[in-house]
This record gives sequence, C-alpha cells and structure tokens, in this order.
Amino acid sequence: MKICICGGGALGHVCAGVLGSDKENEISIYTGHPDRWSDAVEVTDDKGTVYHAVLPKVTDNPELAASNQDIILICLPGFMIESALLAIKPFVGQAKLGSVVSSTGFFFAAHRILGPDTRLFGFQRVPFIARTAEYGHTARLLGYKASLTMATENIDSPQSFRKVIETLFRTPTSLVSSFYEVALTNSNPILHTGRLYALFHDREDTAFDHHILFYREWDDESSRLLIDMDREFFGLLDRLQVTSLPTLLDYYECQDVRSLTDKLSSIEAFKDIRCPMVKTDKGWKADFSDRYFTEDFPYGLRFIKELCAEHGISTPVIDRVLDWGMQRIDLRTRFNPEGSVLRRHQMRMLDILKEVDKICRSHDIPYWLSSGTLLGAVRHGGFIPWDDDLDIELSRSDYLKLIRLLPDALPDWLALQDMSTDKDYFFFYAKIRDRKSHILETNEYDRVFKEHGIYIDIFPLESQPLWVHIISEIAHGHAYKIMRNRTRSDEANMRRVRFMSFVNRCFTYPVLRLLSFLPGRFLTSGLGIPYHNRRDANDIFPLTEVTFEGHSFPAPRDSDAYLRKLFGDYNQLPDLSNIHPHLKEISFDTDMVGSKNSPNK
Repeated sequence: MKICICGGGALGHVCAGVLGSDKENEISIYTGHPDRWSDAVEVTDDKGTVYHAVLPKVTDNPELAASNQDIILICLPGFMIESALLAIKPFVGQAKLGSVVSSTGFFFAAHRILGPDTRLFGFQRVPFIARTAEYGHTARLLGYKASLTMATENIDSPQSFRKVIETLFRTPTSLVSSFYEVALTNSNPILHTGRLYALFHDREDTAFDHHILFYREWDDESSRLLIDMDREFFGLLDRLQVTSLPTLLDYYECQDVRSLTDKLSSIEAFKDIRCPMVKTDKGWKADFSDRYFTEDFPYGLRFIKELCAEHGISTPVIDRVLDWGMQRIDLRTRFNPEGSVLRRHQMRMLDILKEVDKICRSHDIPYWLSSGTLLGAVRHGGFIPWDDDLDIELSRSDYLKLIRLLPDALPDWLALQDMSTDKDYFFFYAKIRDRKSHILETNEYDRVFKEHGIYIDIFPLESQPLWVHIISEIAHGHAYKIMRNRTRSDEANMRRVRFMSFVNRCFTYPVLRLLSFLPGRFLTSGLGIPYHNRRDANDIFPLTEVTFEGHSFPAPRDSDAYLRKLFGDYNQLPDLSNIHPHLKEISFDTDMVGSKNSPNK
C-alpha cells in the first residue's frame, strides 16, 4: 500500500516507523525539512519493540509526495492543515485523505478546500503517545491507545477500510456515523487547556522548584475544572445529537473529582510527560510558546467555543479558560504562525516587495512603506499579524516613472496591473500581481480583472487642496458603485465603468490638477484614490530605513509623526475579536508551493 504522511513531527515519525515496518507498505514523507531526514526511521515502543522503516521518498514537493497514493495521512498541527491541503489539492486524486487527529478543524477545512466529494477519514484521538528522539531518524512510541474511533466520508465499503486502518495501526478501530463525532473531542482541547489554566492561571510568574509532571502531579483543582468544562462541552454535543463520545468521567471510568485525579495521575504511559515549562535563573516557569498553548487554545478550545456560540450554548467556564489562554499566546502564534495560509500569503507579498525595491533602488526612485505596512514594521517588526495586504507610496512623478519601467523590469512571475494593462481595472493606483497564486476578495469586485494573484498596492501622492480631492472621490465613486453592484453578465454596466474611468483619467482629473494650488508641504493620495488623509512632507523626507520581516526598506523620516497623524495612538491594539480578513479564498499554484523554484525560497 502506498501511503503519504504529511508532517515531520513526533506523530509523523511514529506513523512512518510503524506503518513502514510492514514491508508491503511504501511510505512517502511530505515535510518542509527533507534535508534533515535519513532514508530510514526507527521507532521504539514502551515495551522495547523496535520498528524499522525504509523511506523511499522524503520531499517538500507536494506533487512528488501526494500523487498516486492509496492513503494520505495528515500528521500536522491545526495551523498547518489548511496550507497542506492547498498544496496537495491537485494531487489527491482517488486517495483516501485523513488526519491523525480531527479536533483542530480537519474536516471543515477539507470540505471547504477540497470539495464535498473527497474521500475523507479522521481519528477522534491520536493513535499513539509519541515523542521525537532524533529528528528524521528516531522516535519513541510511549503508548498505544486501547482503541481508535474513526469517521469516514465518501469511502466505499467503510468497514473494509476500517479493517485496513486496524491492521496498519495495530489497534482495534470502530466507526461512527458523523464526522462531528471525531471533529469534536474533549481530549486535548478540553483536557490540556483545563489543566494549564488550573496550574498557571494565578501563578504565571511563579518560579517552581522543579519541572512539573503534567499527569503524575495532577490535582483535584484540575479535575474539578475539567469536569465543569466537559459538562458545557456536552451541551453542544447534545444539541448536535452526537451520542457516541463518552464524557471524561466515563472515558476514564471514574465517578467524581477524586477518582479522576487518581486515574490521571496513575496512567503509566503518561507518567513522564511534563508540563510546558522553561528553566530560568529563579526556577521553572510556564512556557506560553509551547504547542499545548499554541495548538490547544486557538485550534482546539476556541473552535469548540465558536460552535457553542453558533448554537446558543452558554459556556462560562470554557470562556474563562479560553480568554486566559488566548491572552497568553503571542499574536504571531494566534494569527499568522509559520506554515499557515496567511503567513505564506504574507511571505509572497514580501517577495513582491523585494523585487519592486530592487527596481526602485537601481533606478533611483524614492518610495516608502506606508499605512498599515509601516505600522506593522514599527509596532511588530514586520506584518501586522492579521494583515493580508501591503502598501507603498511615492510621489506622483516618481510613480509615473516607475510605471513606465515595471513592464520590462519585473520578473516573469509578476505582472503590473493598472489601467494601461487591464481594460476592466478602474483604480487610479497600481498593483503588482503574483501570477503563481489566485485570491478572491470579500468585496468580489475584482472578479473581472485580468490578474487575480496576490498583490501589493502602489499609491501615488500629490499636492492638492481638500476640495479638489473630495470632487475626485465623488467622480470615482460613481464608477465604484456601479462596479460593486454589477453582475458577471452585465457588460453594459462594465462599459459604463470603462467610460467613466476614461473621462476621469483624461478630462476630470487633469482639469482638477490645473485648478489645484501650487505644490506645498502637504500630500494626499492621488486623484481618484478614495483616501484623503494628508501626509506632511516634512514627516517623510528625507527618507530613512526601517526593518520589515528581517529586511531593510525605505520609510518616512519621522515614522512616529506619520503614523500618529493616520492612526492616533498606533501602539494601542484594536479589538482582536473583531478582526476580519480581506480575502475569501486563496490558492497557490502547485509549481510554486513547496518547490525550490518558489519565490518564497
């Protein structure tokens, strides 16, 4: 049987070793670190049994890894699942695609990205307790689960497939009728988060005298909180009519707080598992960067909370634990961790910016990071963690010079998009588009544009009185309103938009420029661009440099003054619960994703 394992973590190592020890199975590994893997892996279990597997294929190329497979098994943390599904989407074919744990949104992401007919399966809980010993070489299997629960969708003969899984994982396996029964679990998202809250919520800065054992030192406070969270969780299961999942008390064959504490503190396979902590000069402290925080709060408990809110289930205890945990993980972990779709989007925009920067510097064209991009550079050292666009500014005269250069200066994977390159493009600023990706924005007005890839915006600035800019906004606004309300088949409306854009470009805006005052110290977005926040040239020139994602780019002379005039107290974070992305969908071309030819490399 041909099996592709996506992911190079502990579970990926153990799955490769155990499944690959059967000589009839051919294992491919899809990982971002193929150079760190040997062509064989060795796994030792808790009884001393050693599993040896030869790995004919370890690669970061999704086509080589996922094509012509019988089974594709996702062994990845929640934040990387969407990215992996996007990468392997063209190559899944007739393979049965599954996840070793389904409680971090696997089925929901697969439905959205791969469509409703994909052959899917997923486990309720992980099949092993696993740890990596030497990355890419050896791992430890600390214990098998007594049984596995699995859901399938669109798989012919589910019982026959169940037997295949049972054989592969050497564990009795049962089927459930709904993916909800494995997508929702009270394992890690409830058990881990409840334990962490009970242990650290009032001792975040406490230095402990030893590295606490997660289960062996379990206490009654943790058990009591766990039972309360589980009770709220089952309110959701009752609403969804999920009946196969046992309560935590039933699962561990306990009756109350005391018996649950005794049980969890005495499980032999769990005895050496330690709490997420780091050693400091004063002792052991909570490690909020550990996956127990970065995985189980944002990609576990939050998912349960959102479903509860959707179905009107009150969850005061879960809310308290979730709020505490989310406040303790950093913003990058919460919004754009490495490997996530948003982070890949940001890195592609960074690659575009580097190409534009190279052209501007070689032709002595001054530009600077602007708006939210500059804010991200100053406040975060790079992208605002939840941001999905990138803006630069320059004077109108330099903008016109740059636009003339770009068609010949850009590499083949990039394209200039403005009114001269796209007859249906009606904005009075330019975009540089990536030709190896595709995005669909929430406004959907760009569906008629010629290019649809990831982009950065280039805004021209010019001097003008406010009344001139307001007239230009009104003139452009009519075209914008028609464009937003048009249908795909309404070519008449599109002709109106083209005509209005032509009139504005050739008559309205040239006349307004003649009526403008002589150039002064205040700049605003160019005519036809609906943003009239004024920039003070004294804040911008002479330009300086700022670090953005580890690279140096031009920035205004006084970024603090520039940002305060745009945003006020820009160091104050917005309401993070009200963050909304600009994009509905994003995909990356397969010859770019995971390929050495990718501009991300």
